[in-house]
Amino acid sequence: MLGVCMRSKLGKIPCISIGNLVQNRYMTFKHIDWGLHYYPKIIKNKSIIGFHAPIVNLGDKKDKSKTCLMTLKNIIDEIKGYNYLTIHLHNGKEPDKDTLINNLSEISDYAKKNNIKLCIENLRKGFSSNPNNVIEMVDICNCNITFDIGHTDYKYRDEFIDIFSNRIYNVHVYELEKDKIGHIAPNNLDNLRSVLDKLLDNKCDFWLIELMKLNEIIYTKNLLEDYLDNHK
Repeated sequence: MLGVCMRSKLGKIPCISIGNLVQNRYMTFKHIDWGLHYYPKIIKNKSIIGFHAPIVNLGDKKDKSKTCLMTLKNIIDEIKGYNYLTIHLHNGKEPDKDTLINNLSEISDYAKKNNIKLCIENLRKGFSSNPNNVIEMVDICNCNITFDIGHTDYKYRDEFIDIFSNRIYNVHVYELEKDKIGHIAPNNLDNLRSVLDKLLDNKCDFWLIELMKLNEIIYTKNLLEDYLDNHK
């Protein structure tokens, strides 16, 4: 399954709207991940299969009123019938581990009761950049993982997949994320091919292109479709 992440502050899905005007199979996506951390309005659309939550800190010991839990529970209430919700464990600050486990356990149980898969995303910095921390939380709280390839250095990507293993539910695909630049699109699959091979070996083929520019989305989609066609 190949999809795209909506990451626009305007809530636009350019590859869908343009695809309605131009008859080109490379311009349309049937599977969209809606980024509430970019555009907070929950949109009802048959192409949307899941959501990315706003950034909260589930490990904030000072959050006595548990506003982070209220935020996520309200979203889960609104997205019943969709497949999954991807979350960040923290907003870059080092989380209090006991608080994190308690809050994550509660929101994981709440998601299960509403038939929503809760997925933790690995981050580029901080607590969630360590795959052992991520898998520990996932195992304790019995949830899933959104594996963000670009948040991981090239040399460690295979190791991340080995550690995350069958807990990976979906994958954010692009070349790399850098400070002051953001998400970089691949020119080719030289740096991604071995990772994609390993993901398929682990029976993980739910890939979401996470780029912001339409031309880069289309180009990456073409690369991935050609790869998948030749991999069969």
